[in-house]
Amino acid sequence: MARETDVEVVIIGGGVVGLSCAYELAQSGRRVAVLERRAVLGAETSTHNSGIIHAGIYYPAGSLRARLCVAGRQRLTQRLVDWRIDHAICGKLIVAVDENEEPLLAALLDQGRANGVDDLRLITAREALEREPCIAARAALLSPSTGVFDVEDYLRTLAGHVQAAGGMMITEADAIAVDRSAARLIVQTREKGKLTARFVVNAAGLYADEAARLCGDERHTIYPCRGEYATVIPAKARLIRGLVYPPPEHLSLGVHLTKTIFGELLIGPTAQYISQKNNYEWGRMEPREFLSPAQRLCPALRESDLRWGPSGIRPKRYGPGEAAADFFIERQPDDPRIVHLVGIESPGLTAAPAIGEMVRTMILETDS
Repeated sequence: MARETDVEVVIIGGGVVGLSCAYELAQSGRRVAVLERRAVLGAETSTHNSGIIHAGIYYPAGSLRARLCVAGRQRLTQRLVDWRIDHAICGKLIVAVDENEEPLLAALLDQGRANGVDDLRLITAREALEREPCIAARAALLSPSTGVFDVEDYLRTLAGHVQAAGGMMITEADAIAVDRSAARLIVQTREKGKLTARFVVNAAGLYADEAARLCGDERHTIYPCRGEYATVIPAKARLIRGLVYPPPEHLSLGVHLTKTIFGELLIGPTAQYISQKNNYEWGRMEPREFLSPAQRLCPALRESDLRWGPSGIRPKRYGPGEAAADFFIERQPDDPRIVHLVGIESPGLTAAPAIGEMVRTMILETDS
């Protein structure tokens, strides 16, 4: 790459959200460059999860998380078909193990319907056991349109479509400064020189607060929250056929059972605030610590069935004890050439196609 490159839009962050923004802008004819600080696209957050296609059940009606998840799922599912990405719309059961949890299912049903998820239904224990014979359930909420997919293949294909439309992928390019003093924005990288652009999109995930500060926006703080998984040995992975969840918790959707697109059975994720954004492994839980929540859903699991699994870090906008926050997707108040996307955690993977469309609209409106 030349020491100075001129494009229309620089996107800071090469995860699924940044690539989705790049895809929409490149398809609309914009010259786009994606800057990714790591050597591999999506290696920070996008591939550190279980690859769920969420329906949009859990989030407050009217919130960005709800609206963009519902819209994003429709677009994502169609892309997976069109691009021949390995996926399965296997459905999900949210399970009430005891009678105290049954009202929570009814509340989730109402919440999902308010968000436009119109295929949810409450089912009996018998119906739940027909779908998942090895679980414990008094009742369940069935989400038929929930599924799993191959995230890494999707990211590679998405990046390929961006490049086919003329977009650039610049890896190992850590943005270290944004100069706003001229007619065009100047983005300086540590390793790959500088780029000039009409617009900058901050899709830096865990580092979105730091990227915002480079642009002169001091409003944002990311609180890293690690989620850990245990895996189940292959001989016992057959115990679960699809996706089995408890009612959600404050920080996450609860420790659940996920049969991935590759046939692996995951238990997790947990939720723990950490001080370092790159601490995926230090101080991790022992696999046996996953047994109790796992057995509550699937009593046949044993401690000897569990092994270490992957981990990921959520880029939360709220810290310990604070109320949950919505996605932040806005232009910078003192410089509308810059769009910030902050706190794009779950269901960001599913919502990403709709986020890309929203950012494209914002750029085009500013440019008109």
